[in-house]
Amino acid sequence: MMKAINLVSARKIALAASALAGSVILVTSCTSPVDSVIFLDDAGRGGIFEQPDGEAPSVAPDAASLLLCVGTTCPEGFGTCASGGGPAYKCGTDLKRDVDHCGACGNKCRHYGRLHMTSRCIEGGCELECWSPKIPGDGGEWRNCNGKVDDGCEVDVNSDDKNCGACGNVCANGAPCIEGKCGCPPGQIVCDGMCTDPLGDDWNCGGCGITCEQTEGPCTLPETAYYGCAGGVCGAPKCRGSRGDCNKDLGDPECNSDGCEVEDINFDPNNCGGCGIKCDTEAGEKCINGQGGSYCAVQCVGKGMTFCPLLGCRDFLNDPTACGACTNVCPEAGPNQVRACRKGLCELDCLPGFGDCNGDPSDGCETNLLAHPGNCGSCGNACDLNAGQPCIHGKCLMTECSDAGKVN
Repeated sequence: MMKAINLVSARKIALAASALAGSVILVTSCTSPVDSVIFLDDAGRGGIFEQPDGEAPSVAPDAASLLLCVGTTCPEGFGTCASGGGPAYKCGTDLKRDVDHCGACGNKCRHYGRLHMTSRCIEGGCELECWSPKIPGDGGEWRNCNGKVDDGCEVDVNSDDKNCGACGNVCANGAPCIEGKCGCPPGQIVCDGMCTDPLGDDWNCGGCGITCEQTEGPCTLPETAYYGCAGGVCGAPKCRGSRGDCNKDLGDPECNSDGCEVEDINFDPNNCGGCGIKCDTEAGEKCINGQGGSYCAVQCVGKGMTFCPLLGCRDFLNDPTACGACTNVCPEAGPNQVRACRKGLCELDCLPGFGDCNGDPSDGCETNLLAHPGNCGSCGNACDLNAGQPCIHGKCLMTECSDAGKVN
């Protein structure tokens, strides 16, 4: 009977041979008969069936039988490429998916920021796609609506009224496109392509283009108020900014007004979001300005968080910027690491595919477990280094033995 080289374990071979679906694999050592059989179905599932000593395993008559040996030649689609100044592991580069080595070593898929385009490596070829940066000043959602490559992804579907939300979706009657939807919120009108409230807009008071001059009125108003657009009419006394006239004396015909005495109705606990809306400060409520306006609530409690000065609401159990306490900031992550906070304790996690195999946290997770032949899949799991066996996607390469039982 043909013999294979000594393997670490039948279980390890089963994992390495998962791609050989629909097969029966005979697992042997160099000094003993076949002692187990790995059965794999068409989906690569199966198991190891041990045999009693001295007994040959039962193999279905119509099943193929294979012997696995250490592989040393890179499979199709893998190469040996240096990347990022690190070592070039044998067969450690997936040429079908690596953006720095797409199809061949050094063939890098390019990024075209000004055109809002980038490219990915798909099956060994760089394919262009639209890129929408999530950075301040560019909150667009870019699409290639004209189908041309020369001008990239030229349309922001979040704001283009001819391509609102999707290419070709035209907003009717000149309505603006706001965050990918046509039209203005209820109570607002379109003026110069923008939504505005005609009841209080000093430049579009009661209608587009009707400007209210800030002239003097019958009374000399305090600095917290002025004459402008209120109720869609010019020349009405109104508050500046988010101040509030909660004692309703701003329009006093005798000019006995203290102006807009509430400094900010967005945060005033006695006038929270509107005059007379009072928070229960004895119960710990504050006036909180959030999505949908201002409201009274015990700060952060409804979200299962704790309030920190200067930081706001923080989750002490999971927030690395306030882990266990407002002032406890988890250390910055090293190479191939991410910092984490679990149950109020700081931790450093390795990114998927990397490991801290030297036990030194100062250099982060320095080992590529997907390609390092001495740490293949996990720290300390070495491939056959003498034979030149590579590590591919975290598994030591195994191949079908040749007819002569030699290593391929």
